[in-house]
Amino acid sequence: MKYKVNLNGRIYEVEVEAVDEVNGSIKTEAAAPVVKENKPAAEGDKIIAAPITGKVLEVKVKIGDMVKKGQTVAIIEAMKLENEIQSAYDGKVVDIRAGKGDDIKNKEALIVLE
Repeated sequence: MKYKVNLNGRIYEVEVEAVDEVNGSIKTEAAAPVVKENKPAAEGDKIIAAPITGKVLEVKVKIGDMVKKGQTVAIIEAMKLENEIQSAYDGKVVDIRAGKGDDIKNKEALIVLE
C-alpha cells in the first residue's frame, strides 16, 4: 500500500508491505521515500501551481515534454467541476509534483519547467 506522509513540512510517498506474520500479527516496514518529495525548485525554474484545491484527474504532460504558454497541462476536479490548468510559461517539463488521484492544495507546485 502507498501512503503520503508529511514530515516536518516535507511530503514523502512511502510504500508499506507485509513482510512476516508472527502470532497472528503482521509486521510491516516502510520503504525509503520515492522521488515525489515536494522539494524546492532550482533557480530559474518556472512553477505551474494549482490555482485551486482539488483532486488531480489527469496530468497531460510528462517529464521531458516541451510546453507552450497557454497549453493545458493538467485537469483538477474541485467542487464537482473539472478545471483545465494551463501553463503560464514556455519550457521543458523537469518535474511533476502530483499525479492522477492526488489531492493538491491551492498554490501547491504541480509541474516544474526549465
